[in-house]
Amino acid sequence: MRRLRTVLAVVAIASCAVHRVRPVDPPGTPTTTDLSADLAAVLETERLEGACDAYEAGARDDVTRLRCGKWMYFYETFGTAGIPSKLLRFSQKHYPAFFGRGFERLGLIADPASEEGMPIGLAAGRGSTHAFTCAACHFARLPDGRYAVGLANEGFDYGTFVASLGAPLALSFDLESKTTAPKLRQALRPHVLAAKQRAGYTAEAGLLGLSLLTASGKPLSIEDQERFLSLTPGTMDFLTAPLLDDGVWTVSRIVSLWDLPTEAERRAAGMPDEMLSWNGGVHALMQFIHGFAAIGTGDAWTDDRLFPLRDYVYTLRSPAPAAVDAGEGARLFVERGCATCHNGPGGAGTRVFTFAEMETDPVYGGIYGPGADGYACCGLRAGPDTITRGVKAPRLTGLATVKRLLHNGSVNGLEELFCLTPRAVDAGYGQGAGGHWMTCTGLAEAEKRELIGYLRSR
Repeated sequence: MRRLRTVLAVVAIASCAVHRVRPVDPPGTPTTTDLSADLAAVLETERLEGACDAYEAGARDDVTRLRCGKWMYFYETFGTAGIPSKLLRFSQKHYPAFFGRGFERLGLIADPASEEGMPIGLAAGRGSTHAFTCAACHFARLPDGRYAVGLANEGFDYGTFVASLGAPLALSFDLESKTTAPKLRQALRPHVLAAKQRAGYTAEAGLLGLSLLTASGKPLSIEDQERFLSLTPGTMDFLTAPLLDDGVWTVSRIVSLWDLPTEAERRAAGMPDEMLSWNGGVHALMQFIHGFAAIGTGDAWTDDRLFPLRDYVYTLRSPAPAAVDAGEGARLFVERGCATCHNGPGGAGTRVFTFAEMETDPVYGGIYGPGADGYACCGLRAGPDTITRGVKAPRLTGLATVKRLLHNGSVNGLEELFCLTPRAVDAGYGQGAGGHWMTCTGLAEAEKRELIGYLRSR
């Protein structure tokens, strides 16, 4: 249990395991299948098998490189030490009504190829652990049931996942455990009581508990657990205990990894760089990937080894929206000043905005470096230009699939963004839903609905 809370690795994507190399498909075959109602068709296990081995052996053709990149997207953990695998198996075996197979009750997707019931997006990490890959947060189902690579997994209840994995084990030995948040005790109590009625459960729980006691580190405090439990699905702070801690609670929503602008598009719009991360301070996708690799065996990951993943992410595109007449909304988007801020490729902004300008929850401004010196903290490899103290305007493509808005995911859909339905403005823990009031004031209700229709048509 203590090991879980110490080494749970939030974001990673790690190395190409040894597979046999299979022949490349005939010319004309699509390189990857990234959108389908058929899960097996999207996972395309046989096509991806051996692609990274072939790439490492010197194959640099587009098909091999992109298929290797997709394999990395789903299975690469960068050698990160993650969650003890035995704890994941134990949790699913004994508390299926709480976690679900493949942790589907917490928003992950069960991997049909996993006999252990592991989810897509948790793969073998360092030691006897499973660690997160890109697919945990950026692979999900569209409202019409299709699986989409790159889609933000807004159903992933990351906060409950982190807070609850070790809690049932603690409650197995003491149902009134004072090391478990009251809300969590109440939710898990019936599941633990049911498990304790099964023959052999107590002995199995005891052995697991003993095997995890040898791990060093400090467990999550009650306050930490309560902060994680406050997170809405599709949001997270991955730079905090029990991981690398930047010293400030900075909630951000998971975004879709598609429609990244090309260099030509950025130049045409006057966009200084790719402006990744919510603060716009990560200048290139490769820089972002290197940051995740650093959590694991970072020094082993050269640019050449990471090119397949980078190039694959660049190919991801949002699904075509339903055809609608959004001409009036498009006109209003320009006339009402929306295009002033969302003036870059795909509606992205071309500069970083201050929190005073946006009036959104300012806590996120301290991400990476809450100190006054302007440098990244706690061993993060980032220069002073990464600490922007601001927030970017995100891309606006694929909004028909998005439920959570603003940088912290505190606004639930476009109707709330335009104040057609009320917002919960006073939420705590960096999740205030105030700000971006330009979509609420100075617009007639009919104009708001036209703009919403336009945004969903992009």
